[in-house]
Amino acid sequence: MYLHSYRIKNYRRLRDVHIELASDISIFVGSNNNGKTSATQAISAFISGAKDKFSLYDFSSACWRKFDELGEPAADGVDTPKKPELPSMSLDLWFDVAASDLYLVIPLLPSSLGVGTQVGIRIEFAARNPTELLYKFRTSRADAQAKAAALEAREHDKYVPWPKNLTDYLKSELLKEFDFRYYVLDRAQFDSSHNPKSADYEPRQLEKEFGGATALKSLIRVDNLPAQRHLADPASGSVVGEGRSEDLSKRLSKFYKRNLDQRQEDHRALRALFDSETGLNEHLADVFKETLDRAYRGSVIQASIIRGWRLSRH
Repeated sequence: MYLHSYRIKNYRRLRDVHIELASDISIFVGSNNNGKTSATQAISAFISGAKDKFSLYDFSSACWRKFDELGEPAADGVDTPKKPELPSMSLDLWFDVAASDLYLVIPLLPSSLGVGTQVGIRIEFAARNPTELLYKFRTSRADAQAKAAALEAREHDKYVPWPKNLTDYLKSELLKEFDFRYYVLDRAQFDSSHNPKSADYEPRQLEKEFGGATALKSLIRVDNLPAQRHLADPASGSVVGEGRSEDLSKRLSKFYKRNLDQRQEDHRALRALFDSETGLNEHLADVFKETLDRAYRGSVIQASIIRGWRLSRH
């Protein structure tokens, strides 16, 4: 038995990608920022069953737009559907299973399985209760806006309280509102490219007693050897230097969670932080405006030269 292929949806830049693997070894080759790391990290993240490996930034940018659209009341006054379809991330895994290995995948067997066919499982990271999530978000935003409005008026006040929109809300609440779901995929319901033959196809959710995460960990082992892309102090040794920086990062993160997340009610302090961040962003935009404009003009000129070169070859 081996992992034949997998499909990733809405994970980082990979909105819908199907990847076929060789039975022995597969190597991803490509330029930077083409999704090689995401294509490999996705398997490790989904199989782990650990929600803390995900954040809102792992969702494709198109999902962010969809989140914010669903977070706002409809312009025509029509209420949100009872079951709003919030974006989710998913990973479909397809295993080539020989007759001698069927006992390893018993929890994943669909009713139409034949000997020598493929067995599939879907791991989905989705909202537990979309309707309840939207209610919590809108209630939190209305409450924050009411408290911000009660502050003393200031001229040219730009302060916008948290959460500004649904993506802003999910940046901190995603792991509370989203969870994993596991489904058994019936190969007979998919075409040769592993796309569902029917838009109405609904896979069978894996019963809890079998434990989707446990079943996957018994079938797949993932080992990571991370590339070293940082600079370290040679005197301290790369391992020690890396450990110190990582430890400091974790400690700062814990401090932030412990001390700042608990002050969402103090809108005076939050407005001061907002003003500081806004002022710094405006200052940096002004300082680097000329440099960024030059870089942009250079990229446009380069793109025009490349297009002209291609046209001249035809």
